[in-house]
Amino acid sequence: MIINSITLKNFRSYEDETTFSFTPKDNKNITLIGGENGAGKSTLFEAIKLCIYGPTTYGYLGENYNYLTKIKNNINDNAFKSKNIECYINLNLSFKEGTQIKQYHLKRSWTYEHKKIHENFIVSLNNKILDDEGKLYFDKYLKSIIPPSLFDFFFFDGEDLSDFFTGKSANSNLKESILQLFNYDTFDVLKKQLLSHQRLESKSIKKLEEARNNFEQLSISSDTIQNEIQNLKNTVISNEEILENLIIKRTRIEEDFKNSGGLLESEKASLNSQITKLENERVDINQYIKEFCNDTLPFLLVTNTLKEMKIQIHKEETLNSYNNVKDKLSGSIIKRSLSKHNLDSNKSDDIYNEVAVTILSDMFDTDDLKNVSNILELSQEQKNLISFTTNKILEKENSYAPKIHTKFKRISQIAAQLKILREQLNSTISEDLLNKYLESIHYINEEINNVQNDIAVTKSNIEQKLDSLKNTEYHLTRAKNTYTNLLQTSNILDMSSSIILYLDELLNNLTRNKIQLIQDEFIKIFSKIIRKTNYVNSIIIDDNFNSTLYINKYYSTTELLNIIKNLGFEELVKKYGSKFLEDLYTHYSVKNNKDLEEKITNDILGSINLSTKVNITDFSNGEKQIYILCLIWAIIKSSGVEIPFIIDTPYARIDETHRNALSNNYLPNISKQVIILSTNKEIDKELYKVVKPYVCDEYLLLYNTKLRKTEVKNGYFEV
Repeated sequence: MIINSITLKNFRSYEDETTFSFTPKDNKNITLIGGENGAGKSTLFEAIKLCIYGPTTYGYLGENYNYLTKIKNNINDNAFKSKNIECYINLNLSFKEGTQIKQYHLKRSWTYEHKKIHENFIVSLNNKILDDEGKLYFDKYLKSIIPPSLFDFFFFDGEDLSDFFTGKSANSNLKESILQLFNYDTFDVLKKQLLSHQRLESKSIKKLEEARNNFEQLSISSDTIQNEIQNLKNTVISNEEILENLIIKRTRIEEDFKNSGGLLESEKASLNSQITKLENERVDINQYIKEFCNDTLPFLLVTNTLKEMKIQIHKEETLNSYNNVKDKLSGSIIKRSLSKHNLDSNKSDDIYNEVAVTILSDMFDTDDLKNVSNILELSQEQKNLISFTTNKILEKENSYAPKIHTKFKRISQIAAQLKILREQLNSTISEDLLNKYLESIHYINEEINNVQNDIAVTKSNIEQKLDSLKNTEYHLTRAKNTYTNLLQTSNILDMSSSIILYLDELLNNLTRNKIQLIQDEFIKIFSKIIRKTNYVNSIIIDDNFNSTLYINKYYSTTELLNIIKNLGFEELVKKYGSKFLEDLYTHYSVKNNKDLEEKITNDILGSINLSTKVNITDFSNGEKQIYILCLIWAIIKSSGVEIPFIIDTPYARIDETHRNALSNNYLPNISKQVIILSTNKEIDKELYKVVKPYVCDEYLLLYNTKLRKTEVKNGYFEV
């Protein structure tokens, strides 16, 4: 692929229609474009990429709002002053297909209609405009030769160069570059197709991934909660041990205090409680005796009188009943009662009166009642009260005396007990000992309270964690069932995964020889450019496309043993590189670290030449740039791909000696077409003389600050 020319109009600072010719002539492959910072060099660089890739240049998939806004900002401000806005980029490309050279013309233009920007992209082959199908074919063809991801590999800014193969994405950039340049990216495409097929064949693949992630997250969460619970339980056990020791310590202090004659607070409280209880009991007994003497004893002294009074009350009640019946029961009442029952009622009244007297005699002992007199004449309420009291006293007459004797005996016992308790309570010890005891007890009680609070809080946390664990395990069980069910339907996915693994292995086998070729070419190129003796002896690109530089150094076995002792084998590999350890294995014909260390120990006077890692991070910025340029050339040379090489600020951070080496050996040979964008501080008068023999065209970009546009002149700076 050759870029023959580019034409810009109203793009950024290029207001006027401006054309640059890049076609190599007479074995001269370099187009030199000079310009101060801000003159439009980077704009030219961006225009080439934009014309080829369109929205992809800025990371957009199509002509969306953000892309068109970006384009609007790229249009020269003066273009909006014209009636018709015209902004475009033309690019002429040549492709060699077999023995034929095909000429493609690309034009990407932008116009305004109804205050909206519109993009138009035209592709011509040998002056014939391609239809949509032809454009689609060309787009695929162009991207197969130089994919957007590889654009920065051939079109890059020297100031940003160090990030490409030494930054965080260095290995992925290297992998992508190698695969695409050697046309091995087909396998990667196939792998992606398989992954796409998996998604099409199984709608559950996303659900399977979500189920797996959910299951794994819940598993991790469950394990985490269980670990937290175990840690909390361990904390409780530890605190309980501390609490037990504190209680033992407090008991020991109390026993020591008690043995010295003192009373514990709990003992004092117990004694005071017993004294209070006994005194309350004595008060209750005295009150009982007092009430007994006032309410019961007087009656006990006249029990005979009580019995007589009880009999008298009964007789008076009988007499009153007799009188009441006698007053109401007469012969006339008897007669009326008999007539109501149809009995003979024709007798004389005297007979009925006799019947009434007979009834009274049968009901009452009239002879006895003749001797009864109404002495008391009590009301019914008085009789009930006297009867209740009399019956109560007479029923318990024999039990009062023993009970009273028991009460008086208990009072004597209480007095004796109170005397003993007060003597115990009043026993004293020295004030210093008491204060020391109280201080110790106060301090240890505070500790006990704190530990008990900690235990309570921790147990509460355990309960909360257990509830959380129960909930998590419930969801974990459900997630496991869901995940298991989805796995049962993923046999096709497993087969595809096996094929993908096979493709990865195949890719490793295919790239192994190519990587070796790149490694060999790099050492040749780097050694020639760097111009330092024994600076780097080899480069290793591993299966993950991580590149490591090595230099050969001699080590005594004593030094090796010290390195192993100080770093260990894992850190040894990190510091000295994996090839360092591989060389040791090869030299001593061992397969493990243990045997290796034993061999080195036995080899007392040995000296070994080993590949030692060179840290690229320790390189100067200029050395890093040379390293990357040499790696790029090694990859291009090994692949045999012919693509233009465009570099902005090529000598950034590179010293004069290495600039000459790059100018004489690198730029004339890296590609059939090289476009250099430079300032006069990079390619100065002396360096211009070195580059000049390889220059086919040269331009000078001048920024007109008054008109705010870029003007182009043939030739380079006046150097």
